Amino acid sequence: MNMYMGYFAKEENMADDNPPIGIILSHNKDELLVEYATYGMDSNLFVSKYELYLPNRNELQKLVNNILEKDTEKERRVIKKQSKKMQIE
Repeated sequence: MNMYMGYFAKEENMADDNPPIGIILSHNKDELLVEYATYGMDSNLFVSKYELYLPNRNELQKLVNNILEKDTEKERRVIKKQSKKMQIE
């Protein structure tokens, strides 16, 4: 996200424009995506939930595995739905 915001600030904004903003929409407020997408951003950063510490290695591994499992299940459902659609046509 920082790359896109930097690009727009430098290349797209006019002199009188406000700085660009980035919005992250996620079904889980505590996803790693938010942590990594906002890494190094220290000005004008607002989050809906703030954690005081990062998870330890084991907790982080469990969290990553859960996210991967959810994504894999979503992919399976999409493939199944597409397969059914192709069978109908």
